[in-house]
Amino acid sequence: MENKYKVEQTRKNHFHFEIPMANKEQEVEVFLMENSQPNFLLKTKQENFDIDLNELSHRPYFLIKTKANQYITAERTLPVEGMNNFRDMGGYETDSGKTVQWGKLYRSDHIHNATDKGIAYLQTLGIHTIIDYRSNVETQKYPNKQISDQVTTYQMDPSAHAAELAAQFQSSKEEEDANLINEIIEQKEKGTLVDHSDVVLTQYHTFVTKKESQEAFSKMLQIVADPNAPAVVQHCRGGKDRTGFGSMLVLGTLGVKKEDLVEDYLLTAKNRIERNRIKMEGYKKLTNDPVVLDQLYSFIDTKPDFIEESIDTIHEQYGSIENYVKKELKLTEQMVQQMKNMYLE
Repeated sequence: MENKYKVEQTRKNHFHFEIPMANKEQEVEVFLMENSQPNFLLKTKQENFDIDLNELSHRPYFLIKTKANQYITAERTLPVEGMNNFRDMGGYETDSGKTVQWGKLYRSDHIHNATDKGIAYLQTLGIHTIIDYRSNVETQKYPNKQISDQVTTYQMDPSAHAAELAAQFQSSKEEEDANLINEIIEQKEKGTLVDHSDVVLTQYHTFVTKKESQEAFSKMLQIVADPNAPAVVQHCRGGKDRTGFGSMLVLGTLGVKKEDLVEDYLLTAKNRIERNRIKMEGYKKLTNDPVVLDQLYSFIDTKPDFIEESIDTIHEQYGSIENYVKKELKLTEQMVQQMKNMYLE
């Protein structure tokens, strides 16, 4: 992984900068990018520091300069009110030595929960394309808030739900948790309840191999490769599984290394800590069975094994993610190169 500063907005307009393996003797200069021009903020040798900014009308990007290098960095998880997992996939280095551009590729949970303030923030990001992996049932129950008339939405369901999740998705809003629990209890009583981790691992394998999934993710990549697409947001309901796989395909096609693909996936765990706590409190009001609760938690948990199952399956069968998207997802060499030209710098 790259040894570059990471940025997090810990409270409004207060940004914390941290570098994983800093050289304490290395001096850095930090600039705020405004209208493509750097505005000097500070000079420091600290590996961790904080910066307070005045109220901004736009999302901030920072230029970091050292004696040997310079690069742009920005906060990865964005403060979209009402949403917990909206984030930028920029900043990752590829095997060619290039870097994924910030502000062009986003991933998120569904936009249904965004507040009016959250929508106003999204309107500042220049979003042109939304890729929605949810089923018709999900979109009818939880319709997205509209960002603008200029945004085009494509719905493509990979049809790769585990049986328990399918039971939940088909239920009404009021009954989905109870129906999911009843499905798990029924399987437990019949002796057909499989290890919860195996269910999720199977789903991540299915993303790679199932025809319906291949068709959906092929369409997604072709849309992302369209020069008119950026900025692109891809999302499902929670932004973990279907979005996790789709995001991995995009970054992997661009040449991002496996360790960074996994790191990007695992940010969902951090972003959903509070959301998962609330979800489990709700489940505990409906059941106190520890086996059922463990099974329920497995579907909202984020483990490296899950995305690694997809990545390893692709590497074992095709050698690389780029080979997989060309052979199975029917991307042409021209499309792949176009993606790299569009999203790398």
